[in-house]
Amino acid sequence: MFKVLREENLTKRIVYQDDDDNFFTTLRQRVNDYFKTTGLKKQDDPGMYRKTVLQLGMWGGLYACIVSNQFHGWFLFLLQIAFHFTMFLMSVGIAHDGSHGSYSRRPWLNKVMYRVFDLIGINSHMWEYNHNLSHHHVPNIPVYDSAIDSFGLFRFHPRAKYYRFHKFQHRYIFVLYSLSTLFKIFFLDFFSIARKTIGNVQVPKHSVGDVLYLIFTKLFVVSYTLIIPILVVDVPAWQIVAGFLAGNLVMGITLGIVFQVTHLSDHTVYAEPDENGIIHKSFPRHILSTTADFAPNNKIITWISGGLNLHVAHHLFPKISQVHLPAVTKIVQQTCREFGVPYKVYPTIFSALRSHLYLLKKLGEKEEYNPAEWPVNQSGIEINY
Repeated sequence: MFKVLREENLTKRIVYQDDDDNFFTTLRQRVNDYFKTTGLKKQDDPGMYRKTVLQLGMWGGLYACIVSNQFHGWFLFLLQIAFHFTMFLMSVGIAHDGSHGSYSRRPWLNKVMYRVFDLIGINSHMWEYNHNLSHHHVPNIPVYDSAIDSFGLFRFHPRAKYYRFHKFQHRYIFVLYSLSTLFKIFFLDFFSIARKTIGNVQVPKHSVGDVLYLIFTKLFVVSYTLIIPILVVDVPAWQIVAGFLAGNLVMGITLGIVFQVTHLSDHTVYAEPDENGIIHKSFPRHILSTTADFAPNNKIITWISGGLNLHVAHHLFPKISQVHLPAVTKIVQQTCREFGVPYKVYPTIFSALRSHLYLLKKLGEKEEYNPAEWPVNQSGIEINY
């Protein structure tokens, strides 16, 4: 049974023990050699620029079709869904790279692309705390990792408080995933900006400008995605609202799947720091134990997910553009094989989903958690060299 950390320990910074036996040194050298040999750049890849132009063009073009008042009925409804799905593509295909500095070597351009989050209802300022600072350094560490904090709605880790309704979480998970973008637009960012800590990250007092920017961008997104179409398109308002809701449901469930299945599967583990905040393994080995890839050979899913299906490489090298993650993933696989480091991968998105649901089901069945008692689910593949 997991020990309960005292609240004051949350202020301790997680420290990883350096015990990788040159594993990451070799891996990093091979990745650097790949870029030297090919002459490619880790950022500023022409493929990212083309992807940006295409996705922004899709976003603008679909919106123009919606407000043109030329389309009605089911076709308008489908246009709204496609429009919101394009917003999902922009979040993982443009903004996410900008937030990690992997879009460009020029900080100002990363910042511009980072702001794409604000165009789709995700506050870029709070994303820094909710994702970059309180997740990337501490994935799957209970209480520290904000990505597995679900306000009690789910039991994503064994230290989360157990409620009887968690017994059904593997059944209602997709319903609540589908509401995630609406939750983000109308609640989470406002709640986050009022918090003093997110995970174990101390949040400083926000400026008046930060608060006003949050309010303005939320009003802007609701205005152009909902209010303006209601005003300019000659259909009953309920039809526009229905398309807005359906589009957000599609965007929400896609975001939920892409971001959650890579850390929450029956092969990933939860790490516990000691009383001094020390994790007794190196950070790269921690990533490989808590993170899994899915559909690594599916180019369509890789493009749609912004390379986040290749999550191991992304966490190990967050400043490398998503364009290069397929090649970097192959280097990771080879190096893991040589060093005998377990690398976790699911061949399809469906096998990853099965594993995700299996974990949720087990977490909902018992209040105490002992992974040694759990049989290994064969819905996914765990490569142990």
